[in-house]
Amino acid sequence: MSAPRSIRATVLGWQLGAMLLLGCVAVLAAYTLAVRSFETLRNLELAQIADAVARHGVEPDTDDDEQPGDFLSQVWNANGRLAYASHDPAVPKPKKLGEFDFLYDDRSWHGFARTYGGQTILVAREAGARRELFMRISLPMLTVLAGLATLLTVLLGIRVNRALAPLSSLRAALSARDPSSLTPVPVDDAPRELVPLVGTLNGLLGRVEGLLEGQRRFIADAAHELRTPVTAIRLYAQLAQRADTAADRDSAIANIEASCLRATHLVEQLLALARLDPDNGPGRAPVALELIAREGVIAQSPLAEARGIDLGLGDCDAVSVEGSDAELRMLLNNLIDNAVRYTPAGGQVDVSVHRTATGAVELRVEDSGPGIPEDAHQRVFERFFRLAGAEQPGTGLGLAIVKSIAERHAATVVLENRAEGGLRVRVCWPAAPA
Repeated sequence: MSAPRSIRATVLGWQLGAMLLLGCVAVLAAYTLAVRSFETLRNLELAQIADAVARHGVEPDTDDDEQPGDFLSQVWNANGRLAYASHDPAVPKPKKLGEFDFLYDDRSWHGFARTYGGQTILVAREAGARRELFMRISLPMLTVLAGLATLLTVLLGIRVNRALAPLSSLRAALSARDPSSLTPVPVDDAPRELVPLVGTLNGLLGRVEGLLEGQRRFIADAAHELRTPVTAIRLYAQLAQRADTAADRDSAIANIEASCLRATHLVEQLLALARLDPDNGPGRAPVALELIAREGVIAQSPLAEARGIDLGLGDCDAVSVEGSDAELRMLLNNLIDNAVRYTPAGGQVDVSVHRTATGAVELRVEDSGPGIPEDAHQRVFERFFRLAGAEQPGTGLGLAIVKSIAERHAATVVLENRAEGGLRVRVCWPAAPA
């Protein structure tokens, strides 16, 4: 398989190639035009000198528009008498040698005076002539350079559009894709720069597919779990209608009430689990765990007393963690509810908060119930999973909610069977970095 092409290399290659080619053409054209311009300027200077010499005592009969500006020359002999003048009247002898500007015939001139063997020679040219000559010379060169720049822009524009064509193809493929299609985007023919982008997009599609699959499974499981209490309510209602005695009718109504309570609890757990959106982290604020533990024990005490369970608050260190107060209360309530439900009458449930020697924080819920087999410690966190033979009614969502909340708060949940019997659940926060 050949290496994927690179948009950057393609664009830079064509850009450098076009610039080198057009640069060579520009240098050749500039050299040619410069040689021609200097030859034209030299010939013009020579022609003007010849005209100046030829006009000595001769009145010109034509005007040459091809020679911009006029040329003036004069010669004085050693005694200061004017020996030669190209124009009449003559220009006064200059008082200084070298370059200077002066007015003559209502026109501005730039002159140069020098002595040769006692003679003083003045040559002058009409101001503005050199500028006009320069414009005549530079106009063709500027035209060539503008044409080359335009050609370079067109060539690079065409190549850049071709190099970026894979981006347009990717956009068109994504626009035409079925919204329900989450299959990965092929990367076989993608340029090198697009491979990371397409890989990230495929990763996102994979995560979305996993999320949707989880939601579909969750909905299917929820529908299955809700079917049981709803079916029970319908059957008990039919039994109540057909009851021959008041005792049978009261028993059916009691069963209807129990099934309604179970359905209500299941719906509440489902709503709680649905609210724990993994993409939205919990609100961040200091939460006092010892306060949550104390209030959780108080709130669950009536249920524990009704079941004959000794629910108490153990040793609690004054510690706080960052997170959502409401979610951490939900976590603890689910742990206490599970412990109370599965602990037999006369048993004990203790809640405590500890800071370990390493600086970690632990929220513990311990009970004297039957515990959980070691091989099921991980499976009990799955949604709707319940141990075989469990006598207590439940939804199988309590520990799933606990794990989800713990993960949202960067904590871990550890299950341990106590040596003296029962289960210890530890929610652990790592020590804060120094």
